Amino acid sequence: MELPIHPRRLAEGDRPAGVGPVGVPGYSGPQAISIDRGLIAEIKPIADRLGRPVPEPSHLAMPSFAEPHLHPDRAYVGSPRPPRSLEDAIEVGARPEGYIPGTAAERARRLFSTLSASGATRARGHVGCHPEHIAAPRWQVMGEVRDQLKEVMDIELVAFAVADTLTDREETSRLHRDLSMGRYQLIGGSPNHDSRPSESIISMMELAVRTGVEVDVHIDETLDPARLLMDFALDEVERRRLEGRVSFSHCCLLSALPEQQTRAIARRMAGLGITVNCQPRTNLILHEYRVHSPRRALAPINLLIDEGVHVRLGVDNVDDTFCPFPTADPLEMGYLARLAGHLYDDARLISALTDGRPTLRSGEKADLTLVEAKTLNEALSLRPGRITMREGVVVALGSN
Repeated sequence: MELPIHPRRLAEGDRPAGVGPVGVPGYSGPQAISIDRGLIAEIKPIADRLGRPVPEPSHLAMPSFAEPHLHPDRAYVGSPRPPRSLEDAIEVGARPEGYIPGTAAERARRLFSTLSASGATRARGHVGCHPEHIAAPRWQVMGEVRDQLKEVMDIELVAFAVADTLTDREETSRLHRDLSMGRYQLIGGSPNHDSRPSESIISMMELAVRTGVEVDVHIDETLDPARLLMDFALDEVERRRLEGRVSFSHCCLLSALPEQQTRAIARRMAGLGITVNCQPRTNLILHEYRVHSPRRALAPINLLIDEGVHVRLGVDNVDDTFCPFPTADPLEMGYLARLAGHLYDDARLISALTDGRPTLRSGEKADLTLVEAKTLNEALSLRPGRITMREGVVVALGSN
């Protein structure tokens, strides 16, 4: 291969034939990554030249991040105060100032661009679908943003049906039309907060079957065992043969159930191909406010992985009534998962940030994140500058 380009010499728009020296998880010593037609052609050690030692890598090369859970229509609207509970955040966010139509496109572009600069090349956004008498449909704005950023990021949109939308005949007809027309790629909702949660789950699964989209449902975002919905949802997934097409987001209640029960649910999820999206930051913020000895409210990441469940880490809310922090960095979620969820295994953590890619492999798309760090722990704790490559092209440069 040609001499690799050092990461520090890369600029936005570059299409390097090779990058190095870099560290690569699971590989020993400095590596050179060769790139051909948007694919990783080869990863191999950099040999000494004329007896001169190979310099230590300044960057860690990882698969690019795949952000599984955002609320782009609410990002950066701010909040009058930090949330005191999930229900409190919902109540405050339901006010008119909780969604500002005039700035929605600008705020969503800022969010996705920030994620791109942080190393992400894929993202999934939950777009609020309220009854029309509460709020106008938001897909137009989010769809335009998705198209504007298609060169740097693949964006999926979820029709996030709330406020009993899934049990209203007129509203479900509108959802069916929007899903059939491709305006959204997934259907979702928060049945724990609907007045008829079981019916909402049934409606969601029926829409998925009828339109061919996938499902990503906020479920059991609570610590009250009496509100458990996961078993019912799993029954519906099995009954409608939606194996491999459903994601469960949050799953906080799994942290409050007996271990035997949690493992039994996890094994069912694994058998049905359910992916669990865990949101460490918002789940830590929204539960057990002012409780003397608060439970963490995080889905038990290691237990789920041990039982065969695919686990992903998501940023979730950014500077809104649910989360007062304006950062949108997947490495922050990795840091919190390691700190609060004891996700110490590097391969597991990287997989959770990259939709299942624990390291780089020849033949895969050259979707890379080059982080200016020598180890994963250093990257997680310092969250330094990085370079984002999509199919071999530098699409973003981010600084800490």
